[in-house]
Amino acid sequence: MIKFFRDIRKSLIQENKMGKYFKYAIGEIVLVVIGILIALQINNWNDKRIQQSKESEFISQIHKEFLSNRAQLDTVTSYHLKGYKAANKILSLMPIDLKSVNLDSLSYFIEQTIPNWTFNPQQTAINSLSNSSTFNIISNIELRTLLQNWNELVSDYQEEEVFAKNFTHTAYLPYYRKKIAFINYKSTPGILNYSKVDLNFLTDLEFENLIHNRMAFIEDIINPEGVNELKEVNASIDRIIELTRTN
Repeated sequence: MIKFFRDIRKSLIQENKMGKYFKYAIGEIVLVVIGILIALQINNWNDKRIQQSKESEFISQIHKEFLSNRAQLDTVTSYHLKGYKAANKILSLMPIDLKSVNLDSLSYFIEQTIPNWTFNPQQTAINSLSNSSTFNIISNIELRTLLQNWNELVSDYQEEEVFAKNFTHTAYLPYYRKKIAFINYKSTPGILNYSKVDLNFLTDLEFENLIHNRMAFIEDIINPEGVNELKEVNASIDRIIELTRTN
């Protein structure tokens, strides 16, 4: 094709048809420019198609991950609520009368306050976006902002769980280790119905204060009456699920 155009130009010059030559040269330039523009357009279209395909893959993965995160957070929150309600129930029994208190019920409530639960979300897709600095591949600006803020939001929420966990391991559990034989922790009829347990600790101020503190730490996590990180995490999860729903 290039040889064909070269032969035409050579023929026009030999025939001294300079006017036609210049018109032809201009036409050839225009054709070249048009060809370049078409090639660029095709290349841009291919790049856009590839980017849209990658975005779809990320969105699909993010949607699956956040459905899992929703289920996990619901489970963790339910256990936090159990611990909070159990601590509140114990406080409602105070001052505890050792002669009349139902030890089976009290054992159950104490057991409910001991475990710690933490939210550890799946975020492979978000971490992949963060590590490669490709958040711009997400075309929806609201979704992009939610994803960019996700790690910081979760970190802020997890701080409250860490505080509660640290209190349990440094103060709450050590106290019970001195008062309760944990060999009986999982047995029936309960941790208080055991010959080695001195029930007088149930009337101590220290015990009451520990229950107060345990409930306060859990309350900082769930804050049932106010706005906190848990509510923000819940709202963010729900919105991300909604924005990544494809059908």
